Amino acid sequence: MQDTPAPPDRPAHARPLHLSPAWLVFAALALAVPIGALLFRAERPAAPMADARTQLPRLSSLPDFALIDQAGRPFARKDLLGRTWVADFVFTHCADACPRLTATMKELQDALSPSERESAVGLLSISVDPARDTPEAMRTYAQAHGADPRLWRFLTGDQTQIERAVVQGFKLGIEPAGDVHSAAFDIMHGEKFVLVDSSGNIRGYYDVNDAGELQHLLRDVRQLARGDL
Repeated sequence: MQDTPAPPDRPAHARPLHLSPAWLVFAALALAVPIGALLFRAERPAAPMADARTQLPRLSSLPDFALIDQAGRPFARKDLLGRTWVADFVFTHCADACPRLTATMKELQDALSPSERESAVGLLSISVDPARDTPEAMRTYAQAHGADPRLWRFLTGDQTQIERAVVQGFKLGIEPAGDVHSAAFDIMHGEKFVLVDSSGNIRGYYDVNDAGELQHLLRDVRQLARGDL
């Protein structure tokens, strides 16, 4: 009999991965699984007809917050009222996940009709790195990605207000969960858009990596924009 080869030596421990605070915050947002999202997915019909109406649940109501947009204009909860909104969470120094999120939001923007853009639908991208994401930085980022400033607002502001909007408002955790190496590795697998109605209520969470989810999102946006609540 041949001798069984010895197992290879275990590699030396890798040097620890150092992640910026913004990456840790974004990882927590990306990996968070809101309870409302689970309820929403459970209630959605498995194969709805293209023209069928789906009763969207009211998952929670956004609290007031005070942020500023890429033009330096104040933006609070009252500015949400009267439009249907789709929100995501990004930061301008992110090199992979955030550009994909923003590119997908741009596709959503381009799918909207002129009348929907004019008054019915709005888009929000909220920074989770306000220390570096000044209004000027957000404006440069918005222009680089072809954002229409009439409907797409990029928000930043005080860290406390960011946490109020994200944690209390959009119900997404802001503390890293588990090992940061796993969080960094899995950061691309939990990217979400959040649907908000014209009364400031969260109505759904959508995985941007799922083409079917994005079709549901566009359908639900138009349903809410028509007033089918």
